[in-house]
Amino acid sequence: MAEYGEPLTDREKEILQLVATGITNREIAYQLTISVNTVKVHLRNVFNKLGAESRTEATMIAVREGWVTVEGLEEEPASEDESTAAHPQAAPAVPEPPLPWFKRVTLIAAVLLAAAGVAVTWPHSRLQAGNGRNLPFDQAPEQPVAALMGDEDSAWHERAQMPTRRAHLALATARGQLLAIGGRTPEGVTSAVEVYDPADDTWTPRSDKPTPVAYVSAAVIGTDVIVPGGCDAEGTPLQVVEVYDLLSDSWRPASPLLEPRCAYAMGSLDGRLYLFGGWDGDGYAATVYAYDPQADSWTQKAPMGIGRGFAAAAPLAGRLYVVGGYDGDRELTTCTSYDPTTDTSERCTPLAVGREGLGLVALGGQLYAIGGGGRTSYLGFNERYNPDEGTWNPVETPLVGEWRSPGVVVYESSICAVGGQSSDYLSLNLTYDPFPFRTFIPVSHQ
Repeated sequence: MAEYGEPLTDREKEILQLVATGITNREIAYQLTISVNTVKVHLRNVFNKLGAESRTEATMIAVREGWVTVEGLEEEPASEDESTAAHPQAAPAVPEPPLPWFKRVTLIAAVLLAAAGVAVTWPHSRLQAGNGRNLPFDQAPEQPVAALMGDEDSAWHERAQMPTRRAHLALATARGQLLAIGGRTPEGVTSAVEVYDPADDTWTPRSDKPTPVAYVSAAVIGTDVIVPGGCDAEGTPLQVVEVYDLLSDSWRPASPLLEPRCAYAMGSLDGRLYLFGGWDGDGYAATVYAYDPQADSWTQKAPMGIGRGFAAAAPLAGRLYVVGGYDGDRELTTCTSYDPTTDTSERCTPLAVGREGLGLVALGGQLYAIGGGGRTSYLGFNERYNPDEGTWNPVETPLVGEWRSPGVVVYESSICAVGGQSSDYLSLNLTYDPFPFRTFIPVSHQ
């Protein structure tokens, strides 16, 4: 048998067996009592593992490898005389006879039926360094993928898949493009940089980050994309700060962090970066650091009330909100707003459910908490914060159960969510439009 990447899971083999019958994704979902998009997620993982580009190719590989069976193609048992033939070493090599006509017809029919299903393509991943082991602070039990997206009325829409499926990455938007940097893949920590152009719905590889890292964030100041710290393949937090220039497609070092950090929350406000908490190698920190790109220097600010990692931060109305996270015992609902002018923090209304590894963005004067992982809670929705009312309200999510550490940014009037982990590493590229109905007033010219 040929050698492939990761082995297929039992669920993936089950879905592949149904694909071989030629039924559609919707029919598969009905038979297995799962959503249509869950079927799509599993199929994309299957395509990536097998290096297949379509349902047809995946079916052919599965039949050839004996993972699935197609009615009429079972091998006929050997006769007693054949089983007691001469010693194999003395047997001459002879070409195998062609399949009988009825078996060939059955195989062709199966392939045609599979091709009639919904074809989904999956770009090949470019994976890099790392041993892929779980880090000591990130050992949440895996939950099954359970996707809800697929409703025609959904505000979530799927775009071209990210070539490298990963989580705990840095995602930034600059000059009308999205940049996916680093993160963890099935093979470990990566230095891959891939740029998405929403206008063309295409991904392009760029120069790799000099230091492969995961559990990392990025912020944009001008044309610079600043990526502080992160954890290496051994789970060791780093002090290194590297800056990517989108115009020259090049990296350069910047002043290192005051202490090693990864799994922090970070936001930018008024041309400065603010880094909250994170993993320091021994525990979760409560520190707050500010970075001045003009002076290329870091300063320490007043600490948060609690140490936490895997939180998220976003600016809104002159303050930086830090939401959710993990303190070593449980996922948090904590919401804090930080005022850089006074270097003080205030508590705000907590999330409805604890979230770690979430994304947080501001759009239309409100905050959106997207995804996250639940060690003790089941995540069935995203959340939106109204600062005037001080309330969090549920918002539709494309994945339920868990959606750990996707990259989340705002592009124009939409929220973009890329990658993440939900039982397996994902390369999903999704957009969410909070304002699907807009009023356009025609202008008459006289």
